[in-house]
Amino acid sequence: MEEKLYWLGLSYLNGVGPVTIKSLYDYFKSAKNIWQANKLEIKQIINNSRISSIFIKERMKLDILSLEKKLQKKSVNYIAFSEKGYPAQLCHIYDPPPVLFYQGVLDFNSLAIAIVGTRKSTIYGREIADKLASELAGKGINIVSGLARGIDTAAHQGALNSNGFTTAVTGAGFDYIYPPENKNLFEDIAEHGLLITEFPPEIVPRPYNFPRRNRIISGLTQGVIVVEAAEKSGALITANFALEQGREVFAVPGNINRQTSKGTNNLIKEGAIPVLSSDDVLSELLLADESKLCQEKKTEINYSRLTEKERKILKIFQHELELNKEDLLAISGYKTGKINEIIVKLELKGLIERENGKKYVFKGLQNLLKPI
Repeated sequence: MEEKLYWLGLSYLNGVGPVTIKSLYDYFKSAKNIWQANKLEIKQIINNSRISSIFIKERMKLDILSLEKKLQKKSVNYIAFSEKGYPAQLCHIYDPPPVLFYQGVLDFNSLAIAIVGTRKSTIYGREIADKLASELAGKGINIVSGLARGIDTAAHQGALNSNGFTTAVTGAGFDYIYPPENKNLFEDIAEHGLLITEFPPEIVPRPYNFPRRNRIISGLTQGVIVVEAAEKSGALITANFALEQGREVFAVPGNINRQTSKGTNNLIKEGAIPVLSSDDVLSELLLADESKLCQEKKTEINYSRLTEKERKILKIFQHELELNKEDLLAISGYKTGKINEIIVKLELKGLIERENGKKYVFKGLQNLLKPI
């Protein structure tokens, strides 16, 4: 079997995240070698008994030849991490998706800008998103967003209305159109732009899928424009991923009395580039060294309200999103008492949350913008 099929198999391993797969690839140098590695090798490299057991168990259940046939029947294409044509910008983020499933034209040779914002948008916000997307797409820039209600929808529609190109990164597999009212938009983008996701077609929309999606939105681009965002908007997660990935962060100023402007106005206070027109974005892109934008950048986020140990644990959460204490002990190297102490502090600061059982879930860096 060809290398690409082994990548497909790795993308279907439930409970094994992209960071784990990337570490395996760095060691074994091919997806085929990862798939054929024995149990002892897998356990040594992963160094986490729970995750390595999940990997071995899930691998045994899969028939990867049948997976590709199912994709072909659904007219879903895919590209693997090691293939030529995999988006160069995405190759260099901390946790690149092993496989990207897509419909439409996979083309990232031109500049790309993300336009994101709250689902609970105002008429003003939607008009601005539509106008910026239309003008930038008219200049040949790929408009990337998340197909969500509100600002995302307006951005995609603005790009399409100007006969420009737009990319929608979805938080579920293509069997599920979310939100359902965007069915026509989904189909328009599949025909005239690009639909893309790291989730196999059968994966349903789940709340924890969307922060994972956001790192891809920012990772595919040279910059992110936040049009409207409340203090707890998912768009701020995208902005924080953009900062970490070395992308430019832009924000549209808003009415200081509106909840949907608090997040964007705070971003500007923290150093985001204010956007009053599409020219503000274009001028910044022209000043940027494009050769550097396609290389890995590791810009440190200013976690001014966190201790060094809290920052370390939060960075683990930011990339894995859902963990239990055993995972944190194995990855961080801290003792149980210290892990318990840090978890309590991060919960109090609204950065992680305990779910049913022993799992803790990353809630987003936007809470650092709130007074503590």
